[in-house]
Amino acid sequence: MDNNFFGDTFVNKNGPCKIKLSDMKVVVLYFCASWCPPCVNFTPTLVEFYNDVNLETKQLEIIWVSYEESESQFKKYLEEMPWPAIPHNDKRIQQLVDKYEIKGIPTVTVLRKNGDLAKKNGKQDVLKEGEGAYNLWEELVNSE
Repeated sequence: MDNNFFGDTFVNKNGPCKIKLSDMKVVVLYFCASWCPPCVNFTPTLVEFYNDVNLETKQLEIIWVSYEESESQFKKYLEEMPWPAIPHNDKRIQQLVDKYEIKGIPTVTVLRKNGDLAKKNGKQDVLKEGEGAYNLWEELVNSE
């Protein structure tokens, strides 16, 4: 994963954290917000998926790319997520929205090791395949 583009500084419910994305087998960006009913409905499913996939060995990292309007909303919604986020109002948020041409939320994007898009609609995989979506993504990430 291209840490130059993403950086290694994120935030989780405990505060600032550093993550080396290149150590993860699969990296996913989750574009969503607490004011979006479809996001609120999907987030618990994604949390369960994330916890199941990483039960024995951490192999999947999800990074939340927030559409929250305020820092307080951001912090409150982050409490529901076991993964890190790009900090509220960080310039990387708009860069990622532009790079991956995000048009609506919730959007789950699966990334290749170089940061290129492997799959834009990972949400459907999670809903249809459950934990099996991870295997599909791992194949995509490792294919040319």
